[in-house]
Amino acid sequence: MRWLWLLLTALPLLCSARPYDDGFALKAGGFWASVDSSLGASIVGKGDPIRIDFESDLALEESKFSPFLELSYRFNDRHLLLLNYITLHRDARSVESEKSYEFTWEGKTYRVNAGAFINSQLDIDIYQLIYGYTFYSSERFGVVGMLGAHIMDVDARIGGQLEVVTDEGTNTISETDAIGKVTAPLPNFGVVLAWQAMERLLVAFNAQYLSVSFDSYDGRLLDMRLQASYYVTPQLALGLAWQDYDIQVDEERRFSNVDINFNYHGPAFMVIYEF
Repeated sequence: MRWLWLLLTALPLLCSARPYDDGFALKAGGFWASVDSSLGASIVGKGDPIRIDFESDLALEESKFSPFLELSYRFNDRHLLLLNYITLHRDARSVESEKSYEFTWEGKTYRVNAGAFINSQLDIDIYQLIYGYTFYSSERFGVVGMLGAHIMDVDARIGGQLEVVTDEGTNTISETDAIGKVTAPLPNFGVVLAWQAMERLLVAFNAQYLSVSFDSYDGRLLDMRLQASYYVTPQLALGLAWQDYDIQVDEERRFSNVDINFNYHGPAFMVIYEF
């Protein structure tokens, strides 16, 4: 889901029919996000590498409602700043493991035996800061370029009946938590194409893209969105968008090759208030 306000914030100056001046815009909404996440592990006794899937193996929800909040500020006809926040928190309790495996988490090696009961948690928070510049504007059309950065903050936890593996051997099963965090900054660029279809109706197409590798991270971002916003009053609008949003981060160093793929394909809804 992404940055639907961007369209609305970048374009008001293009359209003589828009009933507001430079200033702030606050937007809130949500969509149903799908998440595919996993970590690297090995089969106990064999050492063969496998992937442990947070959704199918640890019973986290594959799809869940994800709210978002956006704040924008238009300085003048050309310049604007946008701040966006998306959150998706999930957890699962007392899931019985169907396999025996080991994984390394923040420098420690843990073992999960078949039949052990495991708890898991995976919290994803995505922040975005964007600068927008209006390259072209008329009473009905506008073109806005975007340059910004995403920060994907991942807080993961596996707990329950884990064994800690050391050089001296394996301890007894205890209620132990393996905790780790990944914070991945991802720059991005994009464009907004806007059309004032009617006096109260604004239609816009937004595209953002990035693919980058640095240090232990591989990151990819793709966001394409077609949005229509109808202004009920000069300050209040309702928005509906069809969105193709995908952000992926692979982290290979800190805790055993964690892969996160956060994606959404479908409608998103929002309420916009200008002040």
